[in-house]
This record gives sequence, C-alpha cells and structure tokens, in this order.
Amino acid sequence: MLLNIIKSEKDVDILKKDLQSLDKVDFVLLFTKGFKGMTYPSQYTRCIYPKEFDRYRVVVKALKDLDIKVHAWFCLFPEDINYPSDIVKKHPDILLVNKYGKSNLEEPTWSYVKPEYSIYWVCPSAEIYIEYLKNLMREVIEKYDVDGIHLDYVRYPEALEGRYYCYCKRCLRRFKEEYGYTFPTNDVIHVRYYVTILCENVTNAVKEFSELTKEYGREISAYVFTDYTTAIESCYQDWPYFSRYLDLLLPSLYEVSPSWMKVLVERAKSVVHERCKITPVIYTNTIIRRAVEGARRWSMERNAKYILEAIEAIRKAGADGVVFFYYETLFGRAPQKNLPRDELMKLIEEIKARSYFTE
Repeated sequence: MLLNIIKSEKDVDILKKDLQSLDKVDFVLLFTKGFKGMTYPSQYTRCIYPKEFDRYRVVVKALKDLDIKVHAWFCLFPEDINYPSDIVKKHPDILLVNKYGKSNLEEPTWSYVKPEYSIYWVCPSAEIYIEYLKNLMREVIEKYDVDGIHLDYVRYPEALEGRYYCYCKRCLRRFKEEYGYTFPTNDVIHVRYYVTILCENVTNAVKEFSELTKEYGREISAYVFTDYTTAIESCYQDWPYFSRYLDLLLPSLYEVSPSWMKVLVERAKSVVHERCKITPVIYTNTIIRRAVEGARRWSMERNAKYILEAIEAIRKAGADGVVFFYYETLFGRAPQKNLPRDELMKLIEEIKARSYFTE
C-alpha cells in the first residue's frame, strides 16, 4: 500500500521523515504481491506499476538507510479475475471449488456478496502454485535487500455465502486417502475430519515458505485472524500450530476495544509457539466497518486516545510490539479515512514520551 504513493524521490524523503518522527520503527511490511501482480519488475508475472521507476528498490534502500527491517508482504492465494497470473490461466484447476462443485471460474469467491468483490482464490493444496510463490519469494530476496517474507491471506476464504471451500480433486482425493470418506455426506464427524485436511493444506504451505526463508537466513511473519477458534473454524487457519514455523505473528485487532485486545493477546500468547513473537495489528485510521455502539468488545473511537490505550493494553498483555495499519492513513497520505493531523501529532508526542516494549 505504501508504494501507491511513492512516485518520486521527493515522496521517499517524505516517507523517511514520517518514519523518523516515530519513537522507534523496527520493521515495515512492504507490499510485494497483490491480487493483480507484483510491485516490482518480476520475471515470473506482471508488475502492477510502471517499470521505468523501480519504486520498490528505492523504498527498500530508504528503509535500510534508517536501519529498519523490510518484510516483503505477500497476499498469497487470491488472484484478480481480470488480471490473473499466467499460472492460473494455464492451470485453472488450481482454483477453489465450492461445495456445489462450482469452480472459481464459474463462481468467483465473494461474487454473491457483491459482484465487484469477485476474486479468484487458489487452493493451498496446489503444489504448482506453492512453487510459483516460492519462486517469487526467492526472486525478491535475491533481487532486493529484504529481511523477511510476510504472509497474508494465509488461509481459505470465509464461507460467507454458504459456498464452503474447498472441494477440488486434490482435497477430495486426500480426504479419501487419509480417512477413507467421500462426499456428499451428512455425517458431522466426516465434515470435521475434512476441516483437518484443509487446515493441514494451509499449514503445509506455511512450512514450505518457512523452510525457504530459513535457507536464506531471513525472517518470516504472518498476519492472522486474532481469535484462533474463529481462524480455524471459518478459514482453516490453524495458526496456534503453524506459529512454530514463524518468527513473528501479527493478529489483527481492527476496531477492537482496548480491554478486549488485552484478552485476545493473552489468549494468543497462551497458544503461540514459544519461539514466535507476537506483534498485534491495530487500526490507525478513522474506518469503522464492524464496531457496534454499546458493544463491550468493540470501540467506536478512532483517535490518538484510542491508539494509545490500545498500545498500552497490548503491552500489558505481554506482546512484543505493535504494528500500525496503515502508513497512508496514519500520516494523512490517503484520500480519506486519515487520522486527523492534530490527533497524529498528539499520538507522536505521547509515543515519544513513553517507553513501550523496551527490552
């Protein structure tokens, strides 16, 4: 996202000043693989930005000059329906199949929610796509001085439309081989076993990505659903287990009240692998999508006070740091939903005045 507004060396200078204004920035998640392609010129797929100005290289260098680590941010399995990668065009069978037997080609993910939301989604069981992603990760590590790989959309899509995923030939075959069952079935136990298969598909992918990054001596992080029961049940994201393959876990805390943040982070710490650090993600903008007035687990506030209370709650819960989402709205660079300037200055001054997450 940050790269959207970096169009010249002047923009890079503004970025550096913004980051220097904070007390301490350890790492930045730099958008690398999106739904439509890569944010740098790649030999494997399209680049979504003009190639004459390699903004990715310029930003990586600027961050390294500030002694800030860079994690290359990968949106793993979603693909744009209008700009799918060549590997999806050549191998459409790698896409999800819903419980009605409809491939993403026929019924894209989220198309029933709103047609404009329609996307393709590759099943994590597709080894050919896993290898494609690993090639992209190797490429960015070798081409740029990045310190790690960040995994986003490291899951299946939620079953918002009742079109549960995935029933592709690979998943069905593995279910038959592992448990001996086939679909259709009305046996709830069979369905629960199938959840295990899908969770393992995601976890196996994380393991492969982790092994690759470790070969290069790099770190690996992942953005996950905060509530691990929801993560496993809704999108087969068993992060309590696959955290053993990670260096950093980034649970999302969007619109959550600070008091509930503390509970969620404490729960996360109780199940995360001991070697994996937790740096939860908080909103630093004025967006309100889910919060409901009067509900204890949500907060309607979007200001410096809310962010500072969130940081304090996360610190008390024993987290290793916090991640701000996202740069443009925090520093007033987005077209809308920005944190007001006076709130930003108040936030920066308070952060400087306090010592958070010290060793």
